[in-house]
Amino acid sequence: MKKLVVTFLILLFANVSSGQKLISGDYGYGMKLSFDASSNILTGYFENYTGLDEQTQNPKFSCIFYIEGKVTGKKFSIKTYYPEDKKGDMISGTIEIIDNKTIKIKLPEEHGGCWNVQHFADKPEEFTLEKKTNWTQIGYIDKPKSFFYKDQSNVNQTKIYLVKGDVVCIEKIENGKAFCTYFGKKITKGWINISDLNKV
Repeated sequence: MKKLVVTFLILLFANVSSGQKLISGDYGYGMKLSFDASSNILTGYFENYTGLDEQTQNPKFSCIFYIEGKVTGKKFSIKTYYPEDKKGDMISGTIEIIDNKTIKIKLPEEHGGCWNVQHFADKPEEFTLEKKTNWTQIGYIDKPKSFFYKDQSNVNQTKIYLVKGDVVCIEKIENGKAFCTYFGKKITKGWINISDLNKV
């Protein structure tokens, strides 16, 4: 009987703990999150737009920010900022894990443009996983230019490149290179130098 009780408590604790683990993926409405279980590091990116400028046919308003933090429990602190302006645009907030597919994010103030797109300061904003992925990290290019390679070597460089501030979703890192996906007008996959990325 005692063994059964101990086993039940272990399973219960495991379920509670697993409820605090995040799943990497697309959380809809412009929110992408990545969780690295080996380091408990969360990285993410929010990008969305509203309105239409009839002259340029481009959106009038944008809400864009990068997310980084360490998962220390059900509720933890995060840093958010525009990828090209970490110092000037830094806003610290919190993420609360509701379950392994749902999170709530709250910021004390809005990033520029977000007031017209998506509010994060009025109340905690909820996002639910729509598509699971195997991303281990979300990062952004921290150099003026970063070329894609066909493999992990330095000899098979392509003509495709990203520029500073472009965000990529990383699946694996090998031999100083990261295999990642860039979600632009066209989806691009390939290897880039890890040294070209921001450090979390």
